[in-house]
Amino acid sequence: MTGVPVVVRLRRPEEMVTVDPAGLLDDDGDDTRTVPAVEEILSEVLSRRRVGRRDRLVLEMPAAAAGPDVAATTARLDRALRRWAQRRLEGVEREAHVLYRQGLASLRPGLPLFVIGLLLSTDFLAPDVPEFFQNLLGNGVFLVIAWVGLWYPLDLLFFARLPLRRERRALDTLRTMPVEIRVLPRSG
Repeated sequence: MTGVPVVVRLRRPEEMVTVDPAGLLDDDGDDTRTVPAVEEILSEVLSRRRVGRRDRLVLEMPAAAAGPDVAATTARLDRALRRWAQRRLEGVEREAHVLYRQGLASLRPGLPLFVIGLLLSTDFLAPDVPEFFQNLLGNGVFLVIAWVGLWYPLDLLFFARLPLRRERRALDTLRTMPVEIRVLPRSG
């Protein structure tokens, strides 16, 4: 199998979805996780420019943690990853929908502000208005007010959801990425 693997080291399978920060207090707490492995995996996939179809997830863990049936542990962690990605995807979809609704709702005050700003700007651009007020109010203040009326709704409708779209693609990738366990050799 070729491709660029996402490699994550686990001390035990449960670290895939949960952490115990109290392990930092132990003498051997140097490799204690403070973030579940799924979050680390998602961050890695998000940081890559592109994830290929042949890329895979490699979970490195000690033989004792992998257990006698590595295939069963792999299947269990594979299911956990898929479930987690599905739940996270549902949350991302909800958040994107909320941002969209907020964008539409913010058009209600934004559009009138835009129209009023444009009308006042146009009034101050009339030839009988002194040039100073044309520049200050017609091409300045009221034009800015008009733009501010649309800035927030347009930002919510088009730009604020871009990171969520990227996360959605990454989660879709995680739901199909092959998972394998690499058993680490015993140390000293």
